[in-house]
Amino acid sequence: MLFAVFLDVDGVLNTKTTCQHTPDGYTGIDDARVKILANAIKMYDCYEVILTSDWKEMGEYDDDYLYLLEKLDLYGLDIAGKTKDQGNNRGEGIINYLKAHPEIDDYVILDDHKFDFMNYTGLWERLLVTDGIERAEFASRTPEVEAMVFMDYIKRFS
Repeated sequence: MLFAVFLDVDGVLNTKTTCQHTPDGYTGIDDARVKILANAIKMYDCYEVILTSDWKEMGEYDDDYLYLLEKLDLYGLDIAGKTKDQGNNRGEGIINYLKAHPEIDDYVILDDHKFDFMNYTGLWERLLVTDGIERAEFASRTPEVEAMVFMDYIKRFS
């Protein structure tokens, strides 16, 4: 069973209160939040992190992208893939990614915005809306079991 976390960065691994900065001077990433994510993900035997964030648009050798990879690597995480979408169509990007990767059996979505997720069956129930990962909330009133389990893991390590 392959479990995937579709990861936004801004609003999940940082917030307006983040004091760290990227090499290019933007809001950085909080180590404590990466640690929470890593601990929650590692509760699964087989997992992948899929980047949905605008950070996916950075070049492979961009200083800020390398900074993200370094922060994740500190806690044993890496980026297994990236969605492809335009503008506010993150849901569409996730749906297309799932179609291209049928090996993904279960997943959750971490994002601080709701974008078009409600338009796709299954996505809304797996969305955890964040203001920092430690303040994640269910988007749906009837979340999928995997979203509930992952939320429990987040709370356990917060």
